[in-house]
Amino acid sequence: MQTQFALVVAEKDLDELGHVNNARYFDFLESARMDWYAKVELFETVERLEGSPEFGTVVVNINIDFRRECLLDEALNIVTSAHRMGSKSLALRQIMYKPDGALAADAVVTSVVMDLRSRSTITLPESLRPLFPSD
Repeated sequence: MQTQFALVVAEKDLDELGHVNNARYFDFLESARMDWYAKVELFETVERLEGSPEFGTVVVNINIDFRRECLLDEALNIVTSAHRMGSKSLALRQIMYKPDGALAADAVVTSVVMDLRSRSTITLPESLRPLFPSD
């Protein structure tokens, strides 16, 4: 499954060089991931399996390549797609595009789903596996 998430660079996203601060890219990617989770109903699926709505995701690894600087008022598009799924982790590929279609950044983000009561990871439902490419 692939989603698209649009945003516009605001002044608060910039650093002293006048382009998007590297830390803000992580916030942009997180917003796009939350959009992906909502569209695939990740938390609803886990809740049906586990019987409790107290879940969240925890990022355990991010690999990002910054390709081009992003500037004030640019409309960025982040394409998020399923990359791989383990028994307790899922990895999403995220590609950020500038308004002209140029690649701004690309990342693979690995997360786990955590039961917020026990503070432990849970096994992902097999019903999510069709969203991911087969190995």
